[in-house]
Amino acid sequence: MRSSSLWTIRRRDSSSRDIHAPARSVTTLWRWMTGSDRQPPALPKLPNFLGEEKNIVPIPPGTFRARTLAPCYSADLRPATGSLVSAVGCTVLLTAPALRGSGAVSWEYRAGSEERVILSYAFHHPPNVSLLYKNRTTFNESSLSLQVVLQRGDGRLYRLRAQEEATAWFHLHVVEPLSQPKIVGNSLVKAGGNTKLVCNVVEGKADAYWWKRNGELLLRSERIEFVENTTLCILQASLSDSGYYTCVVSNAVSQNETSFLLQVHHSANVMLPVVLTCVIIGLLAAGCPQSKEVVLSSVDDDGVLVWWQKRENLCDNCW
Repeated sequence: MRSSSLWTIRRRDSSSRDIHAPARSVTTLWRWMTGSDRQPPALPKLPNFLGEEKNIVPIPPGTFRARTLAPCYSADLRPATGSLVSAVGCTVLLTAPALRGSGAVSWEYRAGSEERVILSYAFHHPPNVSLLYKNRTTFNESSLSLQVVLQRGDGRLYRLRAQEEATAWFHLHVVEPLSQPKIVGNSLVKAGGNTKLVCNVVEGKADAYWWKRNGELLLRSERIEFVENTTLCILQASLSDSGYYTCVVSNAVSQNETSFLLQVHHSANVMLPVVLTCVIIGLLAAGCPQSKEVVLSSVDDDGVLVWWQKRENLCDNCW
């Protein structure tokens, strides 16, 4: 298989084309493009990056350190070597020892098989920052350290490279902090019935869930069940199950929680006060001076209150 080279041929009208062609036919292509019998100009020799990589002396992994700067939710702020877990929106500080040939250095990242430059720096010249990291990096020209404000997708391998040495690749894990969870369920439950509370997290991925009732850790029992820890099931609810239920969620960088008031009742205990309140409000709103007599009957099994009202005298604003 013949090797091909990529050549840029510039026409007389200043337009250009990139052409893949066998090296021996470049002269022919040049003449065809320019209409000239002259030889094409000599092309500059490209640097051998692969050779430079082979000549790089690796620095032991323990010399590369990184840490998350405060504040950052509940992330671990201690310095780490080898790998670090931090959060979206937080700032990490990447530090490395002095390297030989550090007159020109570059901070690099690797994502899969792809390697790219974050920032390149040569003494007496301002740092050149790639577009992907623009406006969210701070470079220290004295220590060669780098601060990065993290975004989604920044979980990659990082290293500092000079002309003669380079650090080992450092693995940075970026996790999204958790939003406050939401509990979905019925706040009023009839005694003897079953109910469930579902804990949902809108932003971030929770690694752990647990439930509390009135501040005490809730454990599995004959009437308490957990479905994948996100759902709390209460079987044959009793009055003692009433209280504040709290869902707590956590991951490597954050923890959050929310509470939900659950009331277990006998139906009569709920309906009677509600209906009596409606009756009293109705009497006060009528504003009629004539006397009225209200006779109440018993409450049935479904919690319905049956009542009669006896009117002695009627007027226009009585009801």
